[in-house]
Amino acid sequence: MAGSTTSSKGPGSRPTKSERREAAREKARAFREERERRARRKRLLIQLSVILVAVLVVVGVFVVIQQVNRSKGPGAVPANMASDGLVVTKGLEPVRTDARAAGSDPEPYESVDGRLVVTVYADFMCPACGSFEQTYGQYLSTQAQAGNIDLEIHPVGLLDRYSSGSKYSTRAAAAAASVANYAPDHFMDFFTTLFQDGVQPSENTTGLTDDQLVEYARQAVGDDQPEVQDQVEKSIRNGEFQKWVAQATQAANLSATPTVKLDGEEWDMSGDLTEVIDERLRASGIDPDAAADAETSGESDTTQQ
Repeated sequence: MAGSTTSSKGPGSRPTKSERREAAREKARAFREERERRARRKRLLIQLSVILVAVLVVVGVFVVIQQVNRSKGPGAVPANMASDGLVVTKGLEPVRTDARAAGSDPEPYESVDGRLVVTVYADFMCPACGSFEQTYGQYLSTQAQAGNIDLEIHPVGLLDRYSSGSKYSTRAAAAAASVANYAPDHFMDFFTTLFQDGVQPSENTTGLTDDQLVEYARQAVGDDQPEVQDQVEKSIRNGEFQKWVAQATQAANLSATPTVKLDGEEWDMSGDLTEVIDERLRASGIDPDAAADAETSGESDTTQQ
């Protein structure tokens, strides 16, 4: 029929302006939706990353805290050092005690025989401690040998900062504790040896090596006790009592070494310690010179033999 106005599009007809506008809106809407999806996905990934990092930080802090707590946890306490010091009494006989429980407080020593208790806190790196040992070591041993005093020795690790990072004060004190634990009869020999000229290291050096500490300990114990030597060596090499040294040093609350106490009262380091102790012994009816005379007589008898 002529003059028909049908709106149907024929093949190849172009979209109208309205249709093009609608198609553009559809594309824009699809683009916005895709962009929003990407933004949401990005935000989600960021949030998950932040959460993951936070979890890792928390876990890392927990692990560090656990490691620090383990490193600062209670260490094994050596036997024969219930007070954190080894006591020698008449005949230089060590006072034997069981090892305290790890983390327990030291038990202050009191002489069961009412003897004057001379307590010495010493650091094996300390030059003043070396001088003290050279000056008073023999006198104190003689009075303890005679039964006039009880001598209490506390090896401490106060001067690690002067051993060039090797922690010699702690290592040496722990080695002394190893001897006290496994070979208490030889503790005084080991203690004295580490303060001898030519053995005690100077400050600001690395100090003796573990090999050297082991060798001096083996010499103190003696080759007639190889099993004991081996026990002491193993203890020194694995640092069995190094944690204890740190705890005992802190518990001692020292301002310097050597620190000397007479029946728990700190000596002010003035005057002559020999005279101070002699005066106290005489006040108790004890002749301190008799001990030295007896020791000299014993040495003469040995020489004559």
